[in-house]
Amino acid sequence: MSDGEPGLYSEVDIEGPDRPDPTPGGEPPGTGTGTGAGTPGAPDDEEMPLTEHIEEMVRRLGVVVLAMAVVGGVAFPFADRLITFLWFSFLPGVASQCPPPAGATASSCPRVYHPLSLMIARLKVSTLAGFIVALPVFVYETYLFMRPGLYPRERKYYLAAVPTSLVLAGVGIAFAFFLVLPAIFTYFLYYSESAAVIAFGLSETFNLMVMMLGLFAFIFQIPLFVMLAIMMGITTRRWLEARRIYFWGGFLTIAFFFSPDPTGMAPILVAATMVILFEGTLGLLRWTGADAHTSAVKQVASLRPLVYTLTAAVAYVLGPAPLPAGYYGQFPPVVTDGLAALGLTTATPIVVGVAIIGVFEGINRLVRRLTYDYRVRTLLSRLRIPVWFGAVVVGYLASPDPGLLQQVDVTVLSTVEAAVVVGAVVVLYEGGLVLWRWQRAP
Repeated sequence: MSDGEPGLYSEVDIEGPDRPDPTPGGEPPGTGTGTGAGTPGAPDDEEMPLTEHIEEMVRRLGVVVLAMAVVGGVAFPFADRLITFLWFSFLPGVASQCPPPAGATASSCPRVYHPLSLMIARLKVSTLAGFIVALPVFVYETYLFMRPGLYPRERKYYLAAVPTSLVLAGVGIAFAFFLVLPAIFTYFLYYSESAAVIAFGLSETFNLMVMMLGLFAFIFQIPLFVMLAIMMGITTRRWLEARRIYFWGGFLTIAFFFSPDPTGMAPILVAATMVILFEGTLGLLRWTGADAHTSAVKQVASLRPLVYTLTAAVAYVLGPAPLPAGYYGQFPPVVTDGLAALGLTTATPIVVGVAIIGVFEGINRLVRRLTYDYRVRTLLSRLRIPVWFGAVVVGYLASPDPGLLQQVDVTVLSTVEAAVVVGAVVVLYEGGLVLWRWQRAP
């Protein structure tokens, strides 16, 4: 049953993405097996036992791993140069200053606290090179795996994705190299200068560098995956938009699990980049009219909770109201000791945020099963973004060291000015929708 809301809250297609019109044989075009009576399949499609499919998939993955290993092996002899280049690209100083003379300090010199730290760093930078090259190889191997079931037009799309994958990986690495990592290390230096003597351990610091470069090479594949899935009919833009909040939650989880930064700055940058890439791709598809099922006015109107939530949050941060302090120290000792025993101390924001979201989604699911009241279901749909946004904020405040709050605690607007900004956004947004509807009226 539909909630009556388009775009973000639509559940018209809750059972799955829209499918092409079925053929007389009863199956959507392109999904036939090639052996069904009267059901045309892809030109080379044929039945295969599941074991053969698994064997082929393992073989294709083996090719990807082999390519990654070969490139990593070629890069390994140059690992020391790559480590030095990356290290002093983001930290002050030059390699000739390390180790520092007796009595001098050079905080940017790498410190080795483990006998295998240097060897592990060499392996990491070599693996990064292999991972970057293996991305287009992975796309091509998946193409070969799926080729028998693809139509010629779909094969063309997939093959075009191979060089595109390498280009996007390069763009992602450049984005991390020139923007993200300099911002992170500038923040680290500013955050620590007045509190302690700065010393960077080779393993921890270089792990952050490699993880950020590799992660951004991967997440910049999001536009490619979205476009490819839609062009091949696997899903639709409307289906993705109706479930965007789940994708945002997944992005945030990935960011916090794979970004080794206890202050929370790196995960937030990663998650924000993933959301922007995802939403930018959907926005481009909407602008070009691809996969459009609802009017542009309704699509913009469906973003009302998001617009209001972000506007209120920005006005609050820029206004004079004090930001809340972290509350990790308020947890009972049994909770903090349990998290420490499980090695989840730095993951406390994820635990708290996921718990809040889980409770809300559980209530949402229960209400939908117990009632078909349109108003209740619509209210829950409209509350989803504010609740998820609040879960992220409350979760971050549970961090043992919510240092990011110190950076955003600035006062740019007075209380009256913040209220005026919020009011102006509301008037412009709602007024624009009214004018747009009036112009489109027959």
